[in-house]
Amino acid sequence: MVMRDLNIGTKVGLGVLNDRWAALVLINLKAAPTEIMNLRQRVRGLSTLKLLNVLAKLTELGLVATAGNYQFQLTTAGISFQKQLHQLEVWGDQMIVAMH
Repeated sequence: MVMRDLNIGTKVGLGVLNDRWAALVLINLKAAPTEIMNLRQRVRGLSTLKLLNVLAKLTELGLVATAGNYQFQLTTAGISFQKQLHQLEVWGDQMIVAMH
């Protein structure tokens, strides 16, 4: 069987990875509630409005949950995705070392 297109799940995952801000927000969030301004300080160069939009998208995908007044936290799915991001980082680091 020849694969001619990516499946929907792969497209969704790559969509999150391809969104620089979404990946940075996921890396910087924790399972414990984080205030939005603390998160904004960790993710430099992102306006508050853009951060809210990214958080809304990640909430819609079930990766982030609202934890109160402008507090957000990773869901179980978000924690799992964050682990995958860390694995991707490890793989990338290994590839860089192998190329030198």
